[in-house]
Amino acid sequence: MSAFRLNKVLLIRLSSIGDIILCTPMLRAIKQAFPECEVHFLTRKEFAPLLLHDPHIDHLLSMDTEEGRTGLAAMNLALMREQYDAVFDLHNNFRSRTLRNGTSARIHHVDKRVFRRLLLVWMKWNRYGESVPVPQRYIETALRYGIRADTAGPRLYPPDESYLEVRLKLRTAGMDPSQPAKGICPGAKHATKRWPAAHYVELARRLAGDGQHLLLFGSKEDVDTAAEIKRAAPQFVHDLTGRLSLMETAAAMRHCQLIIANDSGLMHMATAMKVPVIALFGSTVREFGFFPYHSPAAVLEVDGLPCRPCTHIGRARCPEDHFACLRAIGVEDVLAAIGLLDASS
Repeated sequence: MSAFRLNKVLLIRLSSIGDIILCTPMLRAIKQAFPECEVHFLTRKEFAPLLLHDPHIDHLLSMDTEEGRTGLAAMNLALMREQYDAVFDLHNNFRSRTLRNGTSARIHHVDKRVFRRLLLVWMKWNRYGESVPVPQRYIETALRYGIRADTAGPRLYPPDESYLEVRLKLRTAGMDPSQPAKGICPGAKHATKRWPAAHYVELARRLAGDGQHLLLFGSKEDVDTAAEIKRAAPQFVHDLTGRLSLMETAAAMRHCQLIIANDSGLMHMATAMKVPVIALFGSTVREFGFFPYHSPAAVLEVDGLPCRPCTHIGRARCPEDHFACLRAIGVEDVLAAIGLLDASS
């Protein structure tokens, strides 16, 4: 345990949904170690709603990246005036390094294992050793202060109004809010992280054939795929893509018995809402740290592919043109995982 007491700290993570959600175990750990510590968190304004109601944050700061260098400089000056005991840069990119400059005598940044990541992606040499999840990598920055991870996993706190709004939108989508359902998140930012739409269509057809209702989650970019899935079983598939705010999406997930998702921010959102997850991993692997963290989950992936991983963030297309990493995960595989999670719940 460090003899140095933390009275006021700043955490920086600017994007994106999953990465910010994975910061929440560290927020909780800081408050467990130093209950009176004033915790500030800085993120981009579009992601601030994720943490707006987190009880472990005393002051949530947000910035508009469209303001460019002028906005960075202004925010940096504001942060310098706060006189933080310690600053934890959980992003460690150009913007976050600019923002943290001069803000504290004790600045700590996340170790992204960049060299090991490059070796694994480009040379297929695995030098990771133990696979350390990203939330634990974040907490590594604060170990010297006696801050330690618990086993509770990520957590989100949608406000009551989000739950009320979701009930209204579920009825608008043709579903009784008390009806048991399973969730599907068919989207991801990059194509090599998306299970083929045809597989999702067949999965929806099979689940609907058993009388199961399905909720579709995603952004406006997922609307076309969601419409294709809904056509497979219009009476049982309820499309919420592009219709919910971030926190409404989190609240709506609580209506699901389990959620099937790609390697995406919504997969981490489901874990933060304590909903069992079936996670489909294609071009990325466990070593990168983004598997479901301390949450009921089944991860489906294709082992033994010599081309995997081909990236640490995703690609626009499969560089080998076969997309075997996700195409080879069949509907039967997902149905089997559903059966196992249903049996254990």
